[in-house]
Amino acid sequence: MATDLVRKYRLLFAVPGFRLSAVAALTAKLQPGMYAVSLLALGSHHLDYGGATLVVAAASFGAMTTPLRGRLLDRYSYAAVLWPLLALHLGTLLLFVAAARAHAGLTALFCLSVLAAVSLPPIGTLTRVMWRKAVPGDLRTTALALDSVLADFGFMIGPVAAVALARSITPDAALLVCGLLVSVAVPLGLRGTGARAPKEAPAREHWAGPLRSAALRRVFSVAFCFFLGVNVMEVSLASYGRKGEVTLAGGALLSLIALASMAGGALLGGLPARAAQRLMHPTVPLGGNAVCLLLLAVASFVHPFLVPLACLPVGFCLGPCFASVYGTAADHAGKGEEAETQSWVAGAMMAGGALGAAVGGWSLAHGGLAGALLLASAAWAAGAVCGARVPRLSPAVEGPRVASEASAE
Repeated sequence: MATDLVRKYRLLFAVPGFRLSAVAALTAKLQPGMYAVSLLALGSHHLDYGGATLVVAAASFGAMTTPLRGRLLDRYSYAAVLWPLLALHLGTLLLFVAAARAHAGLTALFCLSVLAAVSLPPIGTLTRVMWRKAVPGDLRTTALALDSVLADFGFMIGPVAAVALARSITPDAALLVCGLLVSVAVPLGLRGTGARAPKEAPAREHWAGPLRSAALRRVFSVAFCFFLGVNVMEVSLASYGRKGEVTLAGGALLSLIALASMAGGALLGGLPARAAQRLMHPTVPLGGNAVCLLLLAVASFVHPFLVPLACLPVGFCLGPCFASVYGTAADHAGKGEEAETQSWVAGAMMAGGALGAAVGGWSLAHGGLAGALLLASAAWAAGAVCGARVPRLSPAVEGPRVASEASAE
């Protein structure tokens, strides 16, 4: 198993241009992990904390336009879309920093936060689309697994890095580093795997794009339910041991889940083809996660010592969940709608996460930790039910298969 795991990742990184693309993906994954905390750190330095949270909420509203940017990637060359977006994004960030230093009001910072989010280059979407087109079919699951590992890494390291920069240098240092990360990710992404492939933009069959597909609408529902459960779980565990207040123990539990998620995602990439294909259907990992979260709720009743142990299987299933949702969406995406489809998945996750953060606090206050975890489990179970209605596809392999040793499973 260990040999297969190493071999598959070695073959993946041997794909021409993949290493540059992977570095671009890593920097792109660090940025969202840092961004919200960076805005909060800078905003709270010049506004009250409530106003700063509104600035962060404004960025979430702007991020809802991700499908529009994905549609642009499908219709025009990558460079023609990313460079103007990068220029607008960096200019807006600089204006935001200048406005904050000038003690501008909440309205100005709110509008600039929205514009910065609207103009953020969708590097994460781009790398997933490029990897699917350029990576041999036998290694696509490995590429998606790597994507989920990088996402976990970014969301684990990003907030810590943002706080450290804001506290040790200046309140705006973390936000400027976010801009630097995007500036590095765009040129690396454009030089990476599949970025120079000829663009094919067939005429759109319908203005609604991916939304006209019943299968994709179900996938988007799965993504919504998945992240609804994730954020309910995060909000509830963050205050572990002291309801209503973030605790060190809660942070440790979330870090443990993130590490287990990275391990689960990495191992998914090394599984034999048939086993990986079964796990790539959303019903399997989401259903498994729902059961594991029920066990975690029971463990919180039985003994505190069992809670960290019960967190491990929960995290272990999270990485495959990310890969399965994005992979299933890619399987059902129409020609010329690949980037927009991936963007709708990300948008559905953001919407589910926003609702989960709100509902999680309410459920924790009224039902305690066990009640909140049961709600998160129910959300994942609902996602598994939606996923069961998504047809299983065996998509044709684009491009050459890797050498026989990679497909011998």
